[in-house]
Amino acid sequence: MMNSNIKYDLLKTFRDGHQIADLKNYFKVTELFRKGLSQKQIRDKVNVSLDKLYRWRHTNSKPLFVKIMEEFEDRYNKIYSNKELEDIAYLIGYNLGDGNLSKNFCNTWFYGVYSDLFDIKKILLKFGVKPVIYKYKIDNGKMAVHDHIFSRFLYIYGAIPGDKTKNKVVIPKWILKSNKDIKRKFLQGLFDSELNKISKVENKNHYRNLKFDNAKTLNKVRDGIFFLNQIRCLLLEDFGIKTGRVCLGRTYKRSRDNEKMQQLYFILYSNYINLYYFIIKIGFLYNSKRKKSASKILKKIEKLAILEKEKINGYKKVLLLRKKGISAYEIAKRLKLKIHLVKQWSYYKTKPRLFNFYSNNS
Repeated sequence: MMNSNIKYDLLKTFRDGHQIADLKNYFKVTELFRKGLSQKQIRDKVNVSLDKLYRWRHTNSKPLFVKIMEEFEDRYNKIYSNKELEDIAYLIGYNLGDGNLSKNFCNTWFYGVYSDLFDIKKILLKFGVKPVIYKYKIDNGKMAVHDHIFSRFLYIYGAIPGDKTKNKVVIPKWILKSNKDIKRKFLQGLFDSELNKISKVENKNHYRNLKFDNAKTLNKVRDGIFFLNQIRCLLLEDFGIKTGRVCLGRTYKRSRDNEKMQQLYFILYSNYINLYYFIIKIGFLYNSKRKKSASKILKKIEKLAILEKEKINGYKKVLLLRKKGISAYEIAKRLKLKIHLVKQWSYYKTKPRLFNFYSNNS
């Protein structure tokens, strides 16, 4: 039996008043037939033509919604395992990034690097659909799923139909309440599609901050800020990833409809510790360029990140031991730290480079 919440969500995918009226009448008529009323008696009670009553009673004719509900129940009304929910979370994350679900729920699209889309296709095949991948603009591509039941399935799990810049976008509650594996897959879907590649600043020993962009029409800016704060405060913070506040970027006119747009963004700080945590705890899944870049950078910064973390922890211990009157040489011996570090922290009041950052953002 289908959950009543799912039925309600499915009903929201119909916007045609005649279809909704047909649905309500169908269930009334079915009940009256069950009670033994004739077609003429039912016609007097319900505003449905005799022809339609005959078809509902004696043929397989049913309102579109009933057919969709029955097919949905047959294909997708089940209890999903954690691994399956991780796959769904990835698809929802990608939809909220560089994906699209048509307003009429007939088509779903995923945009990205042509070769990467074949990896995402493997997920889609698990849900009994037939994705088609198209190549355009050298190495870019799009993957289409022409399946009105699957589109509704994604919608029920949190995908947004139509133009996301004009609609309210939120992280689905089931993802916020889920375990870290599911949250990670959602973020990987989102970041595979939207986050920029990790790159080094030219002629410097540090990396550019990662930037997550989102564009909204002017009347949906507040909704956009709310969505980005959900990503920052309810998900990334859960993984120990530090981010900056949501900022307003440039405003511009969108060429396709002359709609005035507002760019919104936040940054993920790229100090060694934060970047290390991002790569090992979340990272990228099917975006090959970003994944390759992250893998190379991880090899370079892993030891540096661990060293920075050890300095922060060591600094706290040094201060506690100095308060007990223990000498700098004895502290260095006990904690296996270099004596010059202990002296700097004890006598000259210096601190590890990232101590204030992690104290102020903890």
